[in-house]
Amino acid sequence: MKFGHKLTLVLLGVLALVLSLSTLWTQERQFSRALADLRQTAQEEWLRESAAFQRGLRSDTEFQLNSRAWSYLGSLSRQDNRSLLAVYDQEGQSLASTMPATLSQNELAQVVPGGEGTQIRLLTAVDGTRYLVCSGLIVCPEQCLTFVSAQSLSGLFADRALRLRDAVLGQTLALAVAALLALLFCRRMVRPLEQLNAASQEIAAGAYDRRTALPGSDEIAGLSRSFDEMAAAVQDKVNALQAHVQQREDFIAAFTHELRTPMTSILGYADLLRGAEVPAATRQKAADFIYHESKRLESLSGRLMELMQLNGNDLPSLEPVQLDGIFRQLTRALPHSPPLLTVPDCHLTVLAQRELLCDLLYNLVLNARHATPPEGTITLEVSEQPDGVALTVRDTGCGIPAEDLPHITEPFYMVDKSRARQQGGSGMGLALCERIAILHGTHLTFESTPGTGTAVTFTLPKPKEADHETA
Repeated sequence: MKFGHKLTLVLLGVLALVLSLSTLWTQERQFSRALADLRQTAQEEWLRESAAFQRGLRSDTEFQLNSRAWSYLGSLSRQDNRSLLAVYDQEGQSLASTMPATLSQNELAQVVPGGEGTQIRLLTAVDGTRYLVCSGLIVCPEQCLTFVSAQSLSGLFADRALRLRDAVLGQTLALAVAALLALLFCRRMVRPLEQLNAASQEIAAGAYDRRTALPGSDEIAGLSRSFDEMAAAVQDKVNALQAHVQQREDFIAAFTHELRTPMTSILGYADLLRGAEVPAATRQKAADFIYHESKRLESLSGRLMELMQLNGNDLPSLEPVQLDGIFRQLTRALPHSPPLLTVPDCHLTVLAQRELLCDLLYNLVLNARHATPPEGTITLEVSEQPDGVALTVRDTGCGIPAEDLPHITEPFYMVDKSRARQQGGSGMGLALCERIAILHGTHLTFESTPGTGTAVTFTLPKPKEADHETA
């Protein structure tokens, strides 16, 4: 059963219970007031009729008591008095009675009071008719008599049953209308939940961009906003996982390709040397190629191991480092061949890990040398900024096409594969540089124009004054 139907049934059950209780309470209140009015009227009529009966008995003493009692009751009947009357002597014997036969003398005798006063009681006849009986003592010349009057309550109970039936009918119609309205309102209230359910099913099926965006400020709208935030987080996580899987697949494909090419050449030349006698020049060429490709594989494996180590490391402990000392260490490590590197005279201090920073600049300069002709220039620039110190390696080389710029920090990605392999490149240098920059809390920014040159920039934080004084 759907939640909207359950909610409708609960509302109808509560409404039916409340209406039933209120109807019963109202009917009983009305019946009690009507019965109280009848009691008051019955007592007043008893007083009036008993007084008239007492006067009649005193005024006529020629006949016996029972004859006078029957004569008076007969005169009341001739006057179309609808009251039911009965008279009893001191022993409880009936002197005269117009009571119905269904109301037994024993039942009437039970209401005869033992002393003075008036007693009112409800009696039920054999046929189920209810009577309001009022009895009391009257004083006659001969003796004290018990005068009893009764009124049928059939009309009162019939009216009560009629009103109850009308109330039940009205309540049933009201519940039918309420059921229709409650169903409509519940469906309207449950519709946002159905939208959330449909959205969750679509997201489970792969539509991670599905959102609900329900308006309002109630709990369901708050649930919708939380649901959308959760869906956005799931989408970001899935996109990150997909990107990671794609990068891993691209990495494996590129790594396999980089291994296959030199291994195929090495196996081919090795098979040539194993097969038969070859000329010395051919043997020397094969040995040189095998040595060159083996060195490239060694360099590739070393760079790969270095990248794996950097990927597995946590953030390094940064310390204040003087840039002029880094620049001196860098110029000593670089080969003394054109194009030469121009280093500024700088005495700024940055927060970095010395060896990693030197390796980052070393790889960037080597990469610039591979792209710059001997007559070109490579310049290391330093710019102090409010949030840190920006370092830029600028060259006047061949430049990088715009469509290659987003991918040049990916492992094994090379803009010109043939030139890179001739120079011993493996496509891992900029990937290592980007990882070192990330470990320092920054990224590499590339600006390049084909045929003009490339500038690679990253920013390092400046140490605080206390750290600077300590260094």
